[in-house]
Amino acid sequence: MYKKTLFVLVGVLCLFAFTGCGSSSGSLSCEKVTTDEDGYKVTDTINVTYKNNKVTNVENINLTEMDPSTVDMTISFANLFTSALNEVSGMNIQYSKENDTTVKYIMTVDYNELDIDALKETFGDDFDEESFYLSKDITIDEFKEKNLTDYTCQ
Repeated sequence: MYKKTLFVLVGVLCLFAFTGCGSSSGSLSCEKVTTDEDGYKVTDTINVTYKNNKVTNVENINLTEMDPSTVDMTISFANLFTSALNEVSGMNIQYSKENDTTVKYIMTVDYNELDIDALKETFGDDFDEESFYLSKDITIDEFKEKNLTDYTCQ
């Protein structure tokens, strides 16, 4: 019995040694393409980096087609709105003009640097308890389950 237990224990230890102690690291890229109520295409891409099964960084890239007459106004308004969010440690949001009919939005979240309390204070009553930046301690599986169900991932 002792030899059998020792054999199983050594086998498990070897498994952990060869697989990185059960840790998983990598990246995931997911995309969702929709059409809004006016017939314009919206492409949303979420790139997730994780280490030891914990999400470390998220990049959300959104390309939204719209009427050319509203592109510049949309970017100006969005930049005013996001200026306070860019002061939160661990967050960065940028809006830009991709072309005459498309606004590009990029939000990056560094979970190692993210200040959740400052984020809640900045959002105030509009803080979304379901957003992917609510918790700094989220596994890649939890992230996929909560945020990527409508996305195609690779």
